[in-house]
Amino acid sequence: MNDSARHKHIFVLTGPVQGGKTTLVSEKTTLLREKGVKVMGFLCPGSFSEGLRSAFSLVDLETGRQVPMGDTKKQKGWVKFRRFFFNPEAFVQGELWIKRCIKRAPDLLVIDEVGPMELEGKGWSTTLDTLAQNSSITQLWIVRQQILNEVSKKWKIPEDQIFTAETFENLSHKWMP
Repeated sequence: MNDSARHKHIFVLTGPVQGGKTTLVSEKTTLLREKGVKVMGFLCPGSFSEGLRSAFSLVDLETGRQVPMGDTKKQKGWVKFRRFFFNPEAFVQGELWIKRCIKRAPDLLVIDEVGPMELEGKGWSTTLDTLAQNSSITQLWIVRQQILNEVSKKWKIPEDQIFTAETFENLSHKWMP
């Protein structure tokens, strides 16, 4: 792939499902904010039942505001995708948060997570297409290991921009503590 076609402003943290990716990024973003780094975007921490994720929320990294995002239990007006029902309002809210981020030009924009829905052209797919073209904002996308190759190919993310929990500490970019 031509080097100029790659999106060098996008970094990926990858690992297994329930492997601690969101927790690690939550800890890192707290440290970054304490150091004065302007971090925006969102995380999707989960709730667990019998060792499996049963629900999750969308959490705005700037304000701490939470919106229910997905649940294994059917919710009125929510849309089923695989084993979860998704709250359409969470996607609307997330889009608004991302638009705010683009206007305010953070040092780092976090997207948790890029998943199967996005690979099927749903969820954050259109937003990710826009963000991939916005090289003025450094981004960190959280991606489960099972779909990493598809995500990196679709959004042209260079291999040296992809990290695991073990190698994440080696990321020597300006926004890391």
